[in-house]
Amino acid sequence: MNDKVDFPTGAAPLNSDLLESVQQYDAKSLYWLSGYCSGLADARGKSPNAVNTAVGLNLSSSQDLLEQSNSAVALKTLVLFASQSGNAEKIATELHQSLEQSGLEARLSSVADIKGKEIKEQQVILLVASTHGEGEPPDDAIDFHEFVLGKRAPKLDGVKHAVLSLGDSSYEFFCQTGKDFDQAFGKLGSQPLIERVDCDLDYEAQAEEWINSITEKLRELTGSNPSSANSNQAVHNVAPDQWSKEKPFSATVLANQKITGRGSVKQIHHIELSLENSGIHYLPGDSLGVWAKNDEQTVNDILKLVELNGDEKVVIKSVERSLKQALIENLEITLLNKGLISDYAKLSGSDEVAKIVSEGYAEYVSNHQLIDLLSLAPLKLEAQQLVDLLKPIKPRMYSISSSLEANPEEVHLTVALAESENESGKRQGAASSFLLERLEEDDQVLVFVEENRHFKLPENDKPVLMIGPGTGIAPFRAFLQEREERQAKGGNWLFFGNPNFNTDFLYQTELLEALNSGVLNELSVAFSRDQEEKIYVQDRLKENAEKIWDWINSQGAYLYVCGDMNRMAKDVEATLKNIIQEQGNLSAEQADDYLKQLRKDKRYQRDVY
Repeated sequence: MNDKVDFPTGAAPLNSDLLESVQQYDAKSLYWLSGYCSGLADARGKSPNAVNTAVGLNLSSSQDLLEQSNSAVALKTLVLFASQSGNAEKIATELHQSLEQSGLEARLSSVADIKGKEIKEQQVILLVASTHGEGEPPDDAIDFHEFVLGKRAPKLDGVKHAVLSLGDSSYEFFCQTGKDFDQAFGKLGSQPLIERVDCDLDYEAQAEEWINSITEKLRELTGSNPSSANSNQAVHNVAPDQWSKEKPFSATVLANQKITGRGSVKQIHHIELSLENSGIHYLPGDSLGVWAKNDEQTVNDILKLVELNGDEKVVIKSVERSLKQALIENLEITLLNKGLISDYAKLSGSDEVAKIVSEGYAEYVSNHQLIDLLSLAPLKLEAQQLVDLLKPIKPRMYSISSSLEANPEEVHLTVALAESENESGKRQGAASSFLLERLEEDDQVLVFVEENRHFKLPENDKPVLMIGPGTGIAPFRAFLQEREERQAKGGNWLFFGNPNFNTDFLYQTELLEALNSGVLNELSVAFSRDQEEKIYVQDRLKENAEKIWDWINSQGAYLYVCGDMNRMAKDVEATLKNIIQEQGNLSAEQADDYLKQLRKDKRYQRDVY
């Protein structure tokens, strides 16, 4: 260190000679010393006479410390994850395992389980954070996000941090949650261990590199040797499922039935897939990943615009295939992102394309696709050039609408056709159009299950209150089937909404049967367009405020919300806060704290998108 710090007389608990000596140490030695002193403090707390024997050193000479700094030492390290679907948790777990295997001690935790004061006790904070929707933190990270960015966050001087952000570049606020945490840590005084890494949907390679970089950096700081790690150390490797996103199962379509009536403003299908002989297991609340194929006619139109025939050979991840096959099976052509738009603006030299990134980006990408972008500035491209512009296609995730207990070796989905319109005509979502319009009985579709630990049923004796308009009913159909199979004693109350009773009452027969049998205790419906004044599920919540409060506060009910996150979920949450405030005779701040506590207790869970 080059700068000498002058301590005021009496300000330091150690003598000036030792302090001057310490200031000569390099960064590695200082990190070692910090961990060493922490060990001394722990030992002193256990036994006043145990300090020297606990660590086997005499502190009479500061040179002893410098000589010992070549040994491996521990830094108080916290590995955190802020996860919505489980990807961030998986990466954090892999990082934790990598550190353990290198003999580096670390604690692994969700940000939901961390108390604010704990972060100031750390020397290294490693965070993997996903971004939900348009720049919002995952549900399990809302409180921690608010705390770290708030006035009560502690100073983190002397702390090192590293952040891996997961996001989707088709959204305007790409990786915003990770950026927020990284900036907040920096403002609180922490220094980057390595620079933040922002990952798109194809995050695997970047995540692996980040884990390796973190592990190597901490080895350097602590002097750890991977071969010195305890060979008997328990490493919590989890055997991978037989089927996964990388190795999907080919499921057979058993049924594909439209369940909205003629004249409905929505096209929604109930789809049943066979999992026979797959060994796939899932629980209500989990999601099914679907690898869809792009529409062939749209691919042909794209090829025409770039003046290619589709037979050209291209390479994707070291595998050669035809351009047309790649566009149908491997590349994203319905979702735009800033990188693609910027790169095409440079290639085409089009100011109109370039302007999209800075003016009205969010609105443009909501109803435009690759074919619209190419049409703005048609350009002859080479086959590999087109491929290199595009992101890999991503699987689409759907809430499972069946219980495996009630439907052995089957999985059911409730899917609405995603459709928008722009100046050139209608545009459909890749997966929904594939599932609804191009997939027939006995066809095959590649699928995998994604566990959702943050959306799970409680014990059988606990009441559940479910709010799921539109296709948000999907997991609650699974919940009701599971509760019936378990013969659960807790009450079940469903709030469902859609435009019209006659055309859009999804699973009407099943729900009425569940109501008659007692599996469903309460059914509150809102059909917004059946009367002049629109009525939504939040209106039904208000009408039942007193009874809802009794379920929540007296009976200990669990609250579940599934559906659109940008409008419905926000309106429902605001209504719930009002109910809690009014019925509980609480202030607005107290009602907010009450709902936060429900979330911490896993009694308020959301699956919103």
